[in-house]
Amino acid sequence: MPATSAFLQNWLEPIFGHWLYVDSMLWTVVGFLGAAIFGSRFVLQWLQSEKEKKLVVPWYFWHLSFWGSVLNLLYFLHLDKAPLVLGNCFLPFLYGRNILFLRRAGTKGGGRKVFAAVAVLVLAGFGWTVFFDTEGDSGPGGSPEHRSKVLLQQTATALKNYHAKHGQFPGGDAKGILEALNKEGFQVADANQPDAGDVSLDGWKHPIQILASGKTFVARSAGKNGSFDDSLSETRDDIFIQGSVP
Repeated sequence: MPATSAFLQNWLEPIFGHWLYVDSMLWTVVGFLGAAIFGSRFVLQWLQSEKEKKLVVPWYFWHLSFWGSVLNLLYFLHLDKAPLVLGNCFLPFLYGRNILFLRRAGTKGGGRKVFAAVAVLVLAGFGWTVFFDTEGDSGPGGSPEHRSKVLLQQTATALKNYHAKHGQFPGGDAKGILEALNKEGFQVADANQPDAGDVSLDGWKHPIQILASGKTFVARSAGKNGSFDDSLSETRDDIFIQGSVP
């Protein structure tokens, strides 16, 4: 796993839930809008400067900078890549301060119109993704495959933390192991959204397997077909994570 993966997910997902990391076309729209809005400010500034035959920074430059940076930051948090998040986390604050300075100086503008335009674009993008996202990834927690992967990833992390605390893995079947992990404060998210009555069910409502012995473990989902397959068949769709502790 790349060093920049899961940069903030382990901290942000318990607070904000699955929506920040779902495999949804909506995030592509958010990223595209952020880049388009953030980049358009330069074109508009250039056009305004050409119009006035001098270098100018129109009021809307900072409003476009602010909302573009906000959408970009959300998209970078979704990607969960350290360089992108760290390189952009302060920009909304800086551009927001410039807007406040403009207001204190009495500069008039149409900041509300810019906000309204951004809101309309985001809502239109959301509506478009709901219509075209045929895999259902825009639903609660993302697609069944994504929710299953998240469940297994969080299970692997929780198992490592449990072993570091107790010197051994919890015993029992998958449901018992997950209940023990959650009881110890090593939270594992429900994959069976939105009817999450059993945390040991994957995104397709199939029971997962957790095999832990000594210092190694395997967390496994049967995939969409619901059958565990140990062969090397091309139709195999099992999802599994294996790991070990020191």
